[in-house]
Amino acid sequence: GHPEKRDQRYPRNVINNQKYNFFTFLPGVLFNQFKYFFNLYFLLLACSQFVVEMRLGALYTYWVPLGFVLAVTVIREAAEEIRCYMRDKEVNSQIYSKLTARGRLCGSSTAGACCLVNQRVPADMIFLRTSEKNGSCFLRTDQLDGETDWKLRLPVTCTQRLPTASDLLQIRSYVYAEEPNIDIHNFVGTFTREDSDPSVNESLSIENTLWASTVIASGTVVGVVLYTGRELRSVMNTSNPRSKIGLFDLEVNCLTKILFGALVVVSLVMVALQHFAGRWYLQIIRFLLLFSNIIPISLRVNLDMGKIVYSWVIRRDSKIPGTVVRSSTIPEQLGRISYLLTDKTGIYVENTVLTSKKSSSLDEILRINS
Repeated sequence: GHPEKRDQRYPRNVINNQKYNFFTFLPGVLFNQFKYFFNLYFLLLACSQFVVEMRLGALYTYWVPLGFVLAVTVIREAAEEIRCYMRDKEVNSQIYSKLTARGRLCGSSTAGACCLVNQRVPADMIFLRTSEKNGSCFLRTDQLDGETDWKLRLPVTCTQRLPTASDLLQIRSYVYAEEPNIDIHNFVGTFTREDSDPSVNESLSIENTLWASTVIASGTVVGVVLYTGRELRSVMNTSNPRSKIGLFDLEVNCLTKILFGALVVVSLVMVALQHFAGRWYLQIIRFLLLFSNIIPISLRVNLDMGKIVYSWVIRRDSKIPGTVVRSSTIPEQLGRISYLLTDKTGIYVENTVLTSKKSSSLDEILRINS
């Protein structure tokens, strides 16, 4: 209850799921675009027009289409980053009640603070007290480990026995905890109360923890914050955001390489018909430029615009309300799903029970379960 007395400095309790920042956005987007052959091919074509001997027309005939493609991509990435920033801001700006010497105050969670929680857990905490009469609470951990069943958590025994939550600040105690790590299923620590005679020492396990990103399903709990920010279990188990590419884009990139190989062969044949006379190597490049329309740059625009529209339609679909499209670069991957494997049986049991009330036909049960 006295975080100002801590000796160690802890990271701010904020999360960041953005792929770029203000300085890395444009270089990062351009790098992710030109690391694939499809886009690099058109960039080399446009750059070749700066050489007078290779120029086939006005510069804008190559640079305007390429610039339009890049503008569409940059706008799409910027829109995703803004949405991600707003989601992070909403989570990071949530206010919680804290127990202090001046009473209950509202503020953000910091290491060493005693927070009252009846919703989403803001940080990794040790469970000290609950308002439930049975002396326990349940958590929903689906946002942490994907498990939809509730998990039972137990408070520290000596703090649960205190008459009121405010009495937590009247005792002299401390928590000895392990260093931050990625294991969400285990925890080792001790809780020591020094102002009792004799002093109380309780071992702490995973049952005494409240990890961030879980949700309190019953009652109001009080916990002392252990880990914050980048030291959270949920953050340490999250890989760094990266630019995703779908199988369709990889196939288009592969087909572009095949077409480019065909262009090279055709250009060599055209130069060979002239018996490699004169500066034949420049002639090869000029033929490559003349036949470059075989690989249409408009395909890149159509793909990006199609993905944007597809993502917008998914968000607006009335049959799946509340759907959030976190990445507009791979929505077409949904159309490639052939098999859905799951280890969950609850939904099938529920569907079977509902179906048995309507009809005992096996065909009807299979139809509804599917």
